[in-house]
Amino acid sequence: MKPRYGRSAGLVVVGALLYVLTFLALYPRTTAIVDEDAYLTGAFLFRTGRLSYEGSSVPAPHMTVETGGRLASKYPPGTSLFLLPFTLLGWRLVFVSGMLLALAGTTFMVLIMKRLDPEIDPAWALLYLFYPAVVILSRTVMSDLLAATLVLAAFYCLLRRGRWLIGSGFLLGLACLVRYSNAVFAPVFLILALRPDGPRLRLALMLMAGFAPLAGLIAAYNAYAYGSPISFPMYLTGTFSPAFFLHNARYYGTALLILYPLMLAAPLVAGKGRRLLLGLPAYTLLGVYCLFSFTYDAPELPARLTLGLRYLLPGLPFFIMGFILAADRLLGRLRAGWLKYAAVTCMALLSIAIQLRHDRYLRVQAGYQRLLLDNVPASALLLCDAGVSELVSYAWGWRDYRRFVEFNVPIPLDSVLAGDRPLYAGLAVRPGSDNPVVLTIFEGLLSRFPDRTLVAETKSPWKLRLYRLR
Repeated sequence: MKPRYGRSAGLVVVGALLYVLTFLALYPRTTAIVDEDAYLTGAFLFRTGRLSYEGSSVPAPHMTVETGGRLASKYPPGTSLFLLPFTLLGWRLVFVSGMLLALAGTTFMVLIMKRLDPEIDPAWALLYLFYPAVVILSRTVMSDLLAATLVLAAFYCLLRRGRWLIGSGFLLGLACLVRYSNAVFAPVFLILALRPDGPRLRLALMLMAGFAPLAGLIAAYNAYAYGSPISFPMYLTGTFSPAFFLHNARYYGTALLILYPLMLAAPLVAGKGRRLLLGLPAYTLLGVYCLFSFTYDAPELPARLTLGLRYLLPGLPFFIMGFILAADRLLGRLRAGWLKYAAVTCMALLSIAIQLRHDRYLRVQAGYQRLLLDNVPASALLLCDAGVSELVSYAWGWRDYRRFVEFNVPIPLDSVLAGDRPLYAGLAVRPGSDNPVVLTIFEGLLSRFPDRTLVAETKSPWKLRLYRLR
């Protein structure tokens, strides 16, 4: 088996190089959504030695909440802490982090599958590296891929057992610091650690010993930022209820069935001794998010297969591993090993296509960012909709702004307009995002300044209008 393993390991290296070269050739130009900016700005905040924005030289971005006088990010601090060292050489370097996480996750996939089945072909791990959700999220600074990689690392340590369980607990704690919902894996990993015969109390204590310091850190941060160790602002995004189960089960189930055939059920047929190992973490996380009110509903299938699965990303590797184990066994019986390489090749091509499409999207985003910064001076106040405000960031160019939805909240609009400060107004309408209410507010604002000047306008791909009001 050694020659075959060596050739397959070489294929993994070739696949990884293809991914890296494509990533670097199409290196992300900027962030795409406000969530990314929240994590990135949080990294700059932490560099100042502060945990919250009040009184800070770093202006608060979108996705912040105020509790008891504290103005903090609504997201856990783990992702911003992870990004911090990457920002030391400039904000553009942060995107390297996603590439490194994708490669690290693929490495852990190889190591884990080797422990689950010593005869498994490591080339199968490329089905993880080239999976659309992994590819697209590796080009962002979102928390999803970091959370998934830490869960994979924790699972690998869990399989090693012994003192490795301390490391497993610690890594799982880090995963929770990145995304609080990863706490659902804590009882799952405890059950898996206790499953084989042995000194169960000792095994449980080792896992808990690794997890406890991070649990304490999370509680301390929550107490500072949100007023209570068990308080967190996830409720601002959505709620949990059985009423959402059928819709979400259909939504996620369809996405998990389409690309890799029957992957949704794969952990159940992964083989004796592996059903619980892979199925318990996979279906636990799936069950939790089937009860959550928010999903990335999009009519386009590509969006559902990429960003639509981002909440499930920490559980996705367990579905993929189940699929790999079942497919490897089936193709071995059929003597159709060539299908494996055909599948990897197709996924590699799909990976390139996804990166090309994302690059085109970011090119447009970066172009509008530059247009805004070139036409609005740093001394001005910008009145705008959410679409325009998303083009502003502390990382690449800050402009003081007030969104339309904040008019008269908490400061009356007339007070904002008073004075002689340069005043600009902007509206950006992306395809399919027309909002008559926002348009009415914008037109009403313009009517108050008859001497306004149009400084920039585009008809495509976005309908953008930017005025100097005074």
